[in-house]
Amino acid sequence: MLSPHEQRAIGFLRGEDNPFDAIVVPDRPGMHVLEVHVPAVHNDEYDRLCRILDKYRQLDHQNPGQPRGTRLVTVRGVRGSGKTHLMHVLSRRDTETPELWVRPRYFDPAFAFPEYILHELVRSLLSRENAESAARLTWCANAITQRVLYEAIAPLSRVEWCEWARAYGPDGAVRQPSRRSWSSNRDRFLESLAAVNSLVPLADVCRLHAMPVAAARALFADHVGRTLTGSTSGVRMKRETLLAFADLALLEQVDRLGELLEHDFTVGDESLPPSRPEIVLSLLETLVELLSAVRVPVVFAFDNVERLLAPRGSIDFAAAQSFFSGMAHLMDQTRGILMLLFVETGLWNQLAGAIDRFAEHRIRQGVRVADYGCIWYLELKSPTAEQIDQIVRQRMTPILSRTPPDWQLRTDFPFGPDDARNIATENIDVLRTVLLRLRDRYDEIVLPCEQHAAPRVGPVVETPELPVRGELRTDWDAAAADGRKRLQALRRTALALELHTGLARWLETLVGYETSRWRLKGIAPAVSYGKHPTFGLVTIAEWQGHSGRLCRVAIGPVLGEGRSMPKDLEVKLSLFAERPAVAEQLLVLWPVPQGAIAVDQLPPATQQVWNQGVAGRDVFLRSLPMADFAWLISFPEWQATHLANGNAEALKDFVRQQTAHFLEDCAPKADVEVLS
Repeated sequence: MLSPHEQRAIGFLRGEDNPFDAIVVPDRPGMHVLEVHVPAVHNDEYDRLCRILDKYRQLDHQNPGQPRGTRLVTVRGVRGSGKTHLMHVLSRRDTETPELWVRPRYFDPAFAFPEYILHELVRSLLSRENAESAARLTWCANAITQRVLYEAIAPLSRVEWCEWARAYGPDGAVRQPSRRSWSSNRDRFLESLAAVNSLVPLADVCRLHAMPVAAARALFADHVGRTLTGSTSGVRMKRETLLAFADLALLEQVDRLGELLEHDFTVGDESLPPSRPEIVLSLLETLVELLSAVRVPVVFAFDNVERLLAPRGSIDFAAAQSFFSGMAHLMDQTRGILMLLFVETGLWNQLAGAIDRFAEHRIRQGVRVADYGCIWYLELKSPTAEQIDQIVRQRMTPILSRTPPDWQLRTDFPFGPDDARNIATENIDVLRTVLLRLRDRYDEIVLPCEQHAAPRVGPVVETPELPVRGELRTDWDAAAADGRKRLQALRRTALALELHTGLARWLETLVGYETSRWRLKGIAPAVSYGKHPTFGLVTIAEWQGHSGRLCRVAIGPVLGEGRSMPKDLEVKLSLFAERPAVAEQLLVLWPVPQGAIAVDQLPPATQQVWNQGVAGRDVFLRSLPMADFAWLISFPEWQATHLANGNAEALKDFVRQQTAHFLEDCAPKADVEVLS
C-alpha cells in the first residue's frame, strides 16, 4: 500500500522520462556517460586498467629515458556486457596529465600496419572535433616546449641570459637588467617552466618574465639545433617535430604540426636514404617518445571489432590475420604504445584461428602490475544483486532530487526492496539485459495499468518504417554529413588512408558494372610506392573494354595543402617510374569545393610540376568535390551497417545510381592495352 506521498511521487514520475531507456553508449557519448556510471560495476577490471594506464604515464626504469614496451590487453565480454561503456569511462578519467586515446574507425589490410597506426595517431592528435581535443593538444605542445626551454635556459650565464631576454623600451633603447634582477627573472622563469600543469598560455608566461615570445622561439630553435646535430632523416624528423610543437605553443600555429605527414624526410646528404617503413617507424617513435616524455600515455582502443574485421558482414580471416600479425610486429618494433582490444567473447573465440603462435606469444606478454601480476586479458562478469541495486539508486537519484524533501522517499523508489534481487536471479548474464528489465519493471510500476506494454526483453525483429531504399538514402545523407564534419576538423592528409579505404570499398561494390565503354573488372586497394608514406598511395582500378582490351587506372587524390601541393603531385607522377609498371593511366583527383578543375586553375608552383611531369604520359586531371570526398571517407561504415542488415543487392543498385557520375570519371580515357 502506497503512502500519500508515494502516490504523489508516482504521479510526478509519470511525467518524467524512463531513466533506464539509456541502455547503449553511442560512439560519441559526451560527458553524460559519467553521470550514469556506477563505479561498483566492473570495479575490479576498471582498477586494473587504471593501474595499467598509470604505468604508461611513467618511463621505463629498466631502459632510462625510454617509454615502456608496446603491449596489448584484451577486454572480453558477451554482447551488452558494458565493454564500450567501460572504455568511455576510462577515457574520461580525471588524470594529472592528459591521455591520448586513439579510436580507429576502420582497418584495411592493404595498408602496412605501422602506416595505419601512424595515420590514426596523427589524426587523433590533430583532431579539432571538440574543445577537449584542442585543449589536450595545446597542453602537450606547452609541456614539450616548456621542457626544452628549461633545458635551454638553465645553463645560461648572466651575459647570455641578458642577450636573450633583453627588453626594449618605447624609444628602442636596450635596458640591461641588474645582477639581482637577471638572476631573479631567470629563476622565476625556470620555476614557471617547471610547472608543466600550468594552464597559463606559454606566450603569456614568457611576457610575464620579460622574455619576448620571438626570443623564446629563437632560443628554443637554437637549443634544438645545437643538441640535435646531423642531417640524417631521424635527426631532422625529431628536430622538425619539436619545432612544430613550439610553433603551436608559442605562436599558436598548428600548420607546421599538421604538415608532419606531408614532410619529405628523405631529402638530405645521406649516403643510404631510409626506406619507407623506416621513415614511418621513425616518425611514429618520435611522436610517442615526445608524448611519453611529458607523461602523456598513447592508448589505441580498438572497439567494435565486428566493424574492423567483419566489414562485409562475415569475418574476414585474411584481414584478421593481418591485424594480429601487425600488432605482434608493432610490439617488437616500437615502444610506448598501449593497445586495448574490446571484443565480444564469441567473436574472440572465432578469431582464434587467425592468431598464429608468433602473434599469440606477444599478445600474452601483457603488462605487469603491482598486486595483480601480469595482465593480458580481462573478462567482464555479470552484475550482482548489490550492483544492480546501486544502478537503480544511481539512475533514480537525479529525478528524486526534484521532489519535495518532506515526501521522504527511499533512494530506490519506486522499486521495492526485492526488485533488484529478483532481476539478478532471472538468469541475467549481461549488463544491457539488466537495464532492459529495469526499464520494463519501472514502466510496470509507474504507468497506469492500461499503458503497460508487453515485456520488451529478448530478441525483437523490428520492421523498418522506411523502405530499404529510403533507409539507404537517410543513412547515406547522415554518413556524408559526418564526413563533412571530419573534413572541417582535420587536414586532408590525416584522412588519406580513410579516403583510399573508401575508394576501395566503393569500387569493390561496383565490380562488374559498366560505364559507356568499359566494365570494371577488379581493383587493387591502396597500392604503395616510393618512400613517402602519405603521398605515395594510389588505388588501382582494372577495366576491360568492349573489345576485350584491359587498362589499369591508378587513382591518386592530391591531398597536400599549401606548400605541400607540388610535392604531392610530384610523388603521384613518379608512379610511372616504378618497375614493373603499376598502371597504364593515372587519374589525379583534385579536391575542390564543387564543380570542375582545369590545369590553368592549379597554383603556379603545382602547375609547373604538372607541365613538366605529364609530357608523354597518360595522366588526367579530374575534380574531387568535397561532397564526394565526404561520402567516400564515410562509405566503409555506411556499407558495413547495411550489409549486416542483409541489403547487399539493394545496396549495390543504390550505390551505382548514386555514384554513376564518379564511376564514369574513374574509367580509362582511351583504348589502351596492358603493357605487362
